[in-house]
Amino acid sequence: MDLTTVDKDGFLQDASDWTPTFAEEVATGAKIALTEQHWQVIHGVRSFYAKTGVSPTMRMLVKLVKNEVSKELGSSIVLAKLFTHSSNKLVAQMSGLPKPSDCI
Repeated sequence: MDLTTVDKDGFLQDASDWTPTFAEEVATGAKIALTEQHWQVIHGVRSFYAKTGVSPTMRMLVKLVKNEVSKELGSSIVLAKLFTHSSNKLVAQMSGLPKPSDCI
């Protein structure tokens, strides 16, 4: 990962610089092996961001995944199992989006 392209919290400074390799590097750092379910969420979130310019908060993420990606994945419990306890922050980071407004 080129550290000049990420901010101090590890988020890409320009979402258009995102690549699947970037997502894999973030996942490796978080000790997550990306599965098809992870990629579904990542691509769904990237699509949402492309339409809205908004990096989803946790509540938005759950609703987005439930309505646009998969009803089975659209729960905070399932997302936490896939992406750890700070799932919306990690999803945004892996997806190359800015830090969500509800993340510290």
